[in-house]
Amino acid sequence: MSDWTNSHDLVYAFVCVSFLADGEVDESEKEAMRGNVKVMLPDMGDDEYHQVEKEVIDKFIALGDETSRFGQYGSSLSAIKEMFSSDDDRYKVIKNLAYIARADQFIHENEMKMVEQAVTDLDMEDKVSLVKTESTLFVDFKS
Repeated sequence: MSDWTNSHDLVYAFVCVSFLADGEVDESEKEAMRGNVKVMLPDMGDDEYHQVEKEVIDKFIALGDETSRFGQYGSSLSAIKEMFSSDDDRYKVIKNLAYIARADQFIHENEMKMVEQAVTDLDMEDKVSLVKTESTLFVDFKS
């Protein structure tokens, strides 16, 4: 495995919202993850993305239990906070996490908790609001 980078942390956060929330990743969530990485890291090519995604999934599996995986999610959010220092970029990260959460047309309780944790860990509590229904989750930027 190559060295763990901030790109790995971003992909890890997306994988966590996809998998840890409901125990599965469907095709719509996979497409949402890849699309959102392209938005946040436009210089990352497909080959690099697939390599990073493979390494992230390998680490996710190796962590073995939910507690360890959630711990890494928190560590990854800390790295993302350093990687994206502007409110606009952090807003995009949260918006992308919400997009992944709603990709399967259902907002699981754990998905909501993970997006809320991202809002807190990225210091965006007073800058964004989350609007949730059963099938969707939106992130609004407070002006």
